[in-house]
Amino acid sequence: MQNNENINEWINWIEEAINKKHIKYYEFENFKNIQEIGSGTSGKVFRANWKSFDHYLALKSFYNLNKITLKEIVNEKRFD
Repeated sequence: MQNNENINEWINWIEEAINKKHIKYYEFENFKNIQEIGSGTSGKVFRANWKSFDHYLALKSFYNLNKITLKEIVNEKRFD
């Protein structure tokens, strides 16, 4: 039960960060020319063009949004 509470706390934290615009969230349908360029234990990395932007951007997709993955997102974002 404690694990679920911790996971919910992290999910709420991420959702709040998205709502407050600290983290940008986009649907895949907003991109074109999506090509997988790598993968790891937590997800895949793609390069793509935003539909209204010609330069390539990096997209990260996660297999499962769980406590470990959420911590990885937070830690990675801190170093950007």
